[in-house]
Amino acid sequence: MTTLLQKPTLLQKAGCLTGALFGLFLILMPSQVLAQSAVDRLVSANSAANLLSNGGFETMKPAYWAPSGSSAEWTTEQTRTPGSSLKLSGASSAWVMDEAVRAWVGGIPAGGTPEIIIGGWVYTDGVNTGPTDDAGKFQLVFEFLDVPGGTNVLGAPVVLDLPQASASTLDWVELSSETLGAITLPSEKAATSVKVTFRQGANATGTAYLEDLFIRNAPGADGWAGDWFNANMDAGDTWYYWMDGMAAGKPDWETSRTHFMHVTDAEAHSGTQSLLIESNGTNQLETVAVTDRVAVTAGEPVLFSFWVKREGNTNPTEIGTGQNNLGLTVLWYDNLDGGAAGWGEVGGTDVVMEQGTNEHLIPRLIQEAADGWKQYAYVAYPAENAVGVEARLRYWHAFDGKTYWDDVAIVPLSGTTLIGTGIEDTFLGGELPENFALFQNYPNPFNPTTSITFDLTSESQVSLAVYNVLGQRVASLLTGTRLSAGSHGVTFDASALQSGVYLYVIEVNGAPTARSMVLMK
Repeated sequence: MTTLLQKPTLLQKAGCLTGALFGLFLILMPSQVLAQSAVDRLVSANSAANLLSNGGFETMKPAYWAPSGSSAEWTTEQTRTPGSSLKLSGASSAWVMDEAVRAWVGGIPAGGTPEIIIGGWVYTDGVNTGPTDDAGKFQLVFEFLDVPGGTNVLGAPVVLDLPQASASTLDWVELSSETLGAITLPSEKAATSVKVTFRQGANATGTAYLEDLFIRNAPGADGWAGDWFNANMDAGDTWYYWMDGMAAGKPDWETSRTHFMHVTDAEAHSGTQSLLIESNGTNQLETVAVTDRVAVTAGEPVLFSFWVKREGNTNPTEIGTGQNNLGLTVLWYDNLDGGAAGWGEVGGTDVVMEQGTNEHLIPRLIQEAADGWKQYAYVAYPAENAVGVEARLRYWHAFDGKTYWDDVAIVPLSGTTLIGTGIEDTFLGGELPENFALFQNYPNPFNPTTSITFDLTSESQVSLAVYNVLGQRVASLLTGTRLSAGSHGVTFDASALQSGVYLYVIEVNGAPTARSMVLMK
């Protein structure tokens, strides 16, 4: 029902806009499909509004490793587990990870208590044999530093020579510091930073590959050995992966790991790549693919959007119940750096694609073994004192089968502009309005009712509808209604809807305009 409402005062309107910190203006064409198109522009992986630089998994370089020399490649030629490895095949080439303990508290190890073993898994093919100096060797080097770029707390790097007694290893072999003796960090100088270099000497020939760095306690040692950041080489630019045991260097990692997780060209929602997370048949522990940490502003809502395609779930009637779930974890931080600055977590939420009531995420998983590409969306406000956020795509402990993830977006909803309307929120007293205007709903955020007001310059045919962030129509408030020139208002009751961001779209004589509003129950 359409009713004439008293307009909010300038002070009320300013308070509404400031309190919600919203400025999302859209121009939509008159159809749900085109409303969806506008939403797609906002949440697509390559949208200018997306804070993630590689939400579509299209940037094909290893996360947090930098190449040096023309022969340093990220390759699928030889891999210990499905995905990729680091390759060297030219003189004086190298791969460098400047920070291998990024985002973990306490350094390696905390307090310097246990004796540790470090290393990685390597594969060689046609290398020169019996080198007598570093110039002829392939080497893996660890530098334990008190602060990033600072003093080596061990006094010198830990240098592990790759096997070059024969030209080829013919398989992946463990390269371990056990051959060098005990490594124990001094308790008064625990390392808060570790630099890792995989290098090929100036006279070394042939090809070498590196995968699966590890750190673990020496036999009989007690205490926490530490944990490498992004221990394998399967994550693409800006992402990192974590699963239980990934940094322990298990000899049977190919079969004992709970999941396989890597970028693939087997499926894609857009572009040519997506992220594959696949159960290895023993899914009982956490597995996550983590975005880079991006900046947020206190009080400004953030939209998280992603697409998922899945297949092969063995218990489809249980999907969405208990631990047979997919979803994401949103974590808020008091810093953007991690590493030496510390973990800095100040809040977080698990967002589960559950059946039944779910106030956080739409839509929900369907209880079928497979499902085509489907978009999921979630809106949240930053935790107190948060300046950064990351999202973790994850399996819960009883979900299995394959899932492909693509077009991941983190979008701040305040101040985001798709197409500017040029409409100013001016008030013209008792006079007829000189310009059409669609005003910000009041109050905003709201629960469960809010008023939507607009000005018409002449008698017009008006439709007004509400859409969720997936572009689905959730309410029709006016449908081709003839209204006179002047100011009009409609009360919207969202009692039946979940908390989240919604778009209200008005069509005046076929010309559409829209704004966003926030329902907070």
